[in-house]
Amino acid sequence: MSASSISSSVGPLDVQSIVSQLVAADSQPLTQSQQRAAGYQSELSTLGQVSSALSSLQTAASTLSSGSFLQQFSATSSDSTIATTSTTSGGIAGTYQLNVSQLAKPRQLVFDQTAGGAAITDQNAALAGAPSSLSFNVGGTASTVQLGANGGTISLSSMADSINSAGIGVSASVVQYNNNYSLVLSSTQAGPSNAFSISAGGTDSGGVSGNTLAGLTQSATAAGESANAQNAQLTVNGVNVSSSSNTVSDVITGATINLEKPGQVTINMSQNTANITSTLQSFISAYNQVVSTANSAISSSTTVGSAPDNTDISGNMIGLQEQLANILGTPVSGANPLNSYAYLAQIGITQKSDGTLTLDTTAFNSALTSNPSAVANLFGNSSGTGYGNVFNTAINSLLGPGGMILTSQDDLNAKVKTETDLQSQINSRLDNERSSLLNQYTLLNSSLAQMEQASSSLANMIAAA
Repeated sequence: MSASSISSSVGPLDVQSIVSQLVAADSQPLTQSQQRAAGYQSELSTLGQVSSALSSLQTAASTLSSGSFLQQFSATSSDSTIATTSTTSGGIAGTYQLNVSQLAKPRQLVFDQTAGGAAITDQNAALAGAPSSLSFNVGGTASTVQLGANGGTISLSSMADSINSAGIGVSASVVQYNNNYSLVLSSTQAGPSNAFSISAGGTDSGGVSGNTLAGLTQSATAAGESANAQNAQLTVNGVNVSSSSNTVSDVITGATINLEKPGQVTINMSQNTANITSTLQSFISAYNQVVSTANSAISSSTTVGSAPDNTDISGNMIGLQEQLANILGTPVSGANPLNSYAYLAQIGITQKSDGTLTLDTTAFNSALTSNPSAVANLFGNSSGTGYGNVFNTAINSLLGPGGMILTSQDDLNAKVKTETDLQSQINSRLDNERSSLLNQYTLLNSSLAQMEQASSSLANMIAAA
């Protein structure tokens, strides 16, 4: 008779409770395995946090090793109505006197009359004598614009649409004033080198007046509204500069100047120490996060005690901190600490008693002002001995194949699998034990119930006699 076919509730024994207690007593190896697996999983999670912190530190170290973070400059203009400025990358600190004599302009032609000299009162009206196409030369490149596509009406507005759609470097617009309309053509870029000329479909004097286009002419007013292309003209610290654009980016290294109007203005370029120290502080914060995460791992491994060999991760984290501290304590090769900078501590980056770093911005800015090339050499150089270089290499080793992080993770994953396999075996054995005990105690319970029934019947018979 199987255990499932016997009612274990019939009889003097609580079979389920007895079996559960007996199986629980034999489940200690399962509990121990689960505790070990949980400990290994906790260590894997800790290693993941350490790995993430190291990756962030490597990113910050790479930024330092390039040295470009020291080339952050700010530029200010003494008069933003004449010129505004913005910085790009790199730069040379200094003061630049700008004298802007003229702004760059595109060529512009305005047409406001028909061939007969009449004002245009309807921008959508057909233009008499308009050709099927126009030809332009823009900056030395010839282009043709088709008008009246599919037999459509050639009007002021349709002509503007056709020119704009062609994308040839000429912009066309229709302007209304006092119920009269004008067609305005303008080069999309300023300067004579980008100017357009009419090569077919009209005549071009090369100036602002005496031009025709598709049956359109210019009044004296339109000629006055037209303009020849011109370059911006200015001097920078007395040096003559000509630019086809009012955005000038090749006269002050690391700065872009936007010319607004003629006049005199001073541009000051200086190192942006706030941004530089902010970048440096990002590295320090990333380093401190590694230290903090490692300390948490050490504390966890010594207090939880869920894994029998949890001292492995503790030892690894202590070794990691020692490796990082050794890097900080090693001078940059080739730098003499007596007459230059060979340690980060010499420029205001020092290590506290808890292993974290701190930045003295006053000391750093003083060092940067005193010897910028030596400061740059500390973080990165062609020999790869700067602190940014060394940290990057060390972290590559820690995170790469065969490194401490991956090796430890592989080892812990193998241990988790071993425990998982063991738990499956133990659970299978406990299931068999539970089934066998249920069978045995159910049969015993049934026998005891029969004995109780027989005893009760005998007692009744004796009493009746």
